[in-house]
Amino acid sequence: MVQGKLIERVEPNSIAEELAIECGDYVVAINGEELTDILDWQLAESSEQLFLTILHQNGELVEYDIEKDYDESLGIIFASPTLDKLRVCQNKCIFCFVDQMPPNLRDTLYMKDDDYRLSFLTGSYISLTNLKEEDLQRIMRLHLSPLYVSVHATDPKLRSQLMNNRRAGELLNILKRLTQAGIQFHTQVVLCPGLNDGSALDQTIADLFALYPAVQTMAVVPVGLTGHRAGLYPLAASDKLLAQQVLTQINKWQEYCWAEQQTRFVFAADEFYSMAEIIPPAAETYEGFQQLENGVGVVRLLLDSWNNLQPHLPSKLPKPITATIATGVSAACYLKPIVERLQQIENLQLTLLPVPNKFFGGGVTVAGLLTYFDLINVADKIKGTLYLPSVMLKEGEELFLDGYTTGELAAAINTKVCVVKDLSSFLAALLGNKMR
Repeated sequence: MVQGKLIERVEPNSIAEELAIECGDYVVAINGEELTDILDWQLAESSEQLFLTILHQNGELVEYDIEKDYDESLGIIFASPTLDKLRVCQNKCIFCFVDQMPPNLRDTLYMKDDDYRLSFLTGSYISLTNLKEEDLQRIMRLHLSPLYVSVHATDPKLRSQLMNNRRAGELLNILKRLTQAGIQFHTQVVLCPGLNDGSALDQTIADLFALYPAVQTMAVVPVGLTGHRAGLYPLAASDKLLAQQVLTQINKWQEYCWAEQQTRFVFAADEFYSMAEIIPPAAETYEGFQQLENGVGVVRLLLDSWNNLQPHLPSKLPKPITATIATGVSAACYLKPIVERLQQIENLQLTLLPVPNKFFGGGVTVAGLLTYFDLINVADKIKGTLYLPSVMLKEGEELFLDGYTTGELAAAINTKVCVVKDLSSFLAALLGNKMR
């Protein structure tokens, strides 16, 4: 029986769509070879001429002779992100967020991936603790760079303790070996008060900076604690005093790294600035915002975008508009002055709604973890059209973490719901042509 890799969807206006390849078809082979995993596909797809064998849903087996540009995608999206079995995490980190998830969510939300292929392709963070020798050889042979590595601590004993994995202590040896092969890295530390902060953080920064420029950047993010930690390691949450100490420590290291290599190297997540009640530094200090997905520099981009857009605001709208913008508690302090300025526009009634996260509970304050449940809880405070930042939803879909859609939310609260990507798109949607 002919087998292949299931196609989940085909991108519009792509080569695959032109060839009438559809969702539900199977890729049997490319250039006469069966696919082992997503890396095989990526390498083969980059060819300027290739042969693609497709098993259509009607049972017809067709081979396509395709000529294209080397960087042109065929537009085929597979049902499995890796095309084979996902490499799962073998650690039992004492701060693991997945272990703190409430029950009865989508199965995929409980999946602990730790796959070097996805780290290279999508920028997901991995621990390097589940790599076999053949994995290391493949990374070096294919030059899979950069990789994104969750470090947490470079002290072998401490890292093993944090991750409950003896192999975790081998990190520096693996990094040095891959560094010699020309592989680069972006790294992160989840800071757990009383464990890997203070002098332990100093050691981690020093050890990783010694590998610069192979290790390009390091982000420090606060540990996320939900209200679902029964039976888990007793971790303390970060507070204002700790945030101030961490920022002072990072600032000193940035000065040192700049003097040595003209890079600041280590960066604090925006949450530390929010907790410390400090405005994040200027855009140039983020050196290209390479750790943006870690919440490093998002606030600075917001503030700079506002400074550019503010002079173009209208003084009056042609007709009355009532709207509410929902956000997480931690971002409210930065959005408050923006909303106060917008409220000065005649005919605009705008409400800023910081939404407490009751679904996850604990100290979760970021917008990206708010749910349908949380928004329903504040429905009585929503006035007019409800605007939501896209980070609240599954990428590419208007689906909340608790499984509900924006359409279901709109029906439940009987109002229009609009999803916006950033401040610019919010103002364009709110004010129309006035901000285009």
